[in-house]
Amino acid sequence: MSEQPSIRNELSGSVGGHVVQSGAIHGDVVFTSPAAPVDPEAVETQRRWSERQRRILNEETAKEAAEQRRFEDYVRVIHRKRRWNLWLLLVEGLAVALGYLRVFPSAALVGALGILFGLISLFGWVHCSVLLWRARTGRTIPVPRHRWMW
Repeated sequence: MSEQPSIRNELSGSVGGHVVQSGAIHGDVVFTSPAAPVDPEAVETQRRWSERQRRILNEETAKEAAEQRRFEDYVRVIHRKRRWNLWLLLVEGLAVALGYLRVFPSAALVGALGILFGLISLFGWVHCSVLLWRARTGRTIPVPRHRWMW
């Protein structure tokens, strides 16, 4: 009885580079040379540089997020100021009307103060309205640096 020849696919021993194991090759086989040995100091420098870049990007992202929060808070404050100025404008209009009708003993003073504070409230309402319009249309608005300035 004759035995069939067996096909073996085996690699033994130690290899220090690239290995190709094939039955037939038609064409060229090209091995790229291994990378030059890397200096440990260069590896450390590259690692530190990458960490520094990552830290800078994280700080920039955090700063942009903080500025966006400040902008949104400022827009909310402007909304409240606008409503407050409108309410004050109505109260001051009432004061002017009462001064005109001479309901109080010092009606002229109440009327004059009503007009003065009414103009101030009107200016505040217009200012807030313009800022809100600019914020809605994507234009820049000056956001004060400190909250106490709002």
